[in-house]
Amino acid sequence: MWNAILIPTKNNAILWANALFLFLLLALHMADPMTIVFAYFLETIIIGVIHLAKLWLVSKYGKKSTDPQAQMSGIPMMLFFTVHYGMFVAIQSVFAFTLFESSIPGLKDGFHLIHNYTYILASEGMPLILASIIINNLSYFYTNFWRNEKYKDYAPDNIFMKPYVRIFIQQFVVILAFFFYMLFNSGMIAAMLLILFRLFVDLTLFSIKKDSRMLEILSKKIAKTPEQYPEIKKQLQEYTE
Repeated sequence: MWNAILIPTKNNAILWANALFLFLLLALHMADPMTIVFAYFLETIIIGVIHLAKLWLVSKYGKKSTDPQAQMSGIPMMLFFTVHYGMFVAIQSVFAFTLFESSIPGLKDGFHLIHNYTYILASEGMPLILASIIINNLSYFYTNFWRNEKYKDYAPDNIFMKPYVRIFIQQFVVILAFFFYMLFNSGMIAAMLLILFRLFVDLTLFSIKKDSRMLEILSKKIAKTPEQYPEIKKQLQEYTE
């Protein structure tokens, strides 16, 4: 099972390429290690922007909701998501900046969001790292959602909450990075371990995409009865969005 997740293939090559690119930037001293840590944190915003495109596609071409309490779609749903998701990102930002405030010169307390974002966006190597992460996310969006027309499988309310799973992962990533940083007193070790951890998470999520062998294997393992299998498979697939 682990071979199906971890072994490089043509399908997951973009994930491996992104991780190797970040390791190369570190090895060549073209990026500060803590820049990579905060770039992964900024990925939360990138995920939210791409999800707006998903909501628009699902609203226009997807299924209609069967829940009378969830009829919002299109522009109203996108605006609501922007405000709702933005609040979560702001809270996450305060938390992350507060954690690293005393460790990174130049950061102010967590509530100085504009100053802190301006500071980390100007960090050495940030444009290259963000470009790599953006390409990685856009590639996943294209291959896993657009090209196979997966947006036709969902109603808007089916996928509205999906990025919040990634917010939980990103929050865990921030805590993990801070733990590595304090444990080893080294931004380099923290960045390297973080890259490996995120690569594993991304490979795992990618391996359970629609119609994959891993999706079938996990669904059969988790389902306690044959009747549960279709619903488990559907839920696992939705978590990859």
